[in-house]
Amino acid sequence: MSTISELTHQADYIASKNKRLKNQWQTYSSHLITAVTQSNKRINHEFICGDGQDICFMLFDYFIVRIQLSTDFYSQDILYSINLAAPSEPEEFIEFAHATLGEDGCVDTAVDISDRNAVLEHYLNKISTIYQCLFDSIHENHSSHAQLRKLLSHA
Repeated sequence: MSTISELTHQADYIASKNKRLKNQWQTYSSHLITAVTQSNKRINHEFICGDGQDICFMLFDYFIVRIQLSTDFYSQDILYSINLAAPSEPEEFIEFAHATLGEDGCVDTAVDISDRNAVLEHYLNKISTIYQCLFDSIHENHSSHAQLRKLLSHA
């Protein structure tokens, strides 16, 4: 049977780790929003929301891209998803990439979350398959939704 002292120690440890993860998520999300909105690169993104739990960008004035931590407790998994529903339909977010937010303040063990440019480059790498799919579908005169669904069904 655990003593109050042991439980208190465990509770402090859990709370401390969880608070650190939440702070790291806030740093990552803040730097990503700033990097995207202040970028001089024409990436056709518009910041539309961020409530602390997720970040949403409007891509090409049509698609919503959402970035969030997994909903599991103390999850370090960052999920990148895109809404494939038409504007008048209920949301249908489908994951297209993920990353790991490490305890050391790095994403995917290499990207320092305090480096806005590195965070932006990492994000652009994550969404590059979406851009390529949209480019190919437009270039080949195919339905972008159908092509995205096909791409994401293999992800």
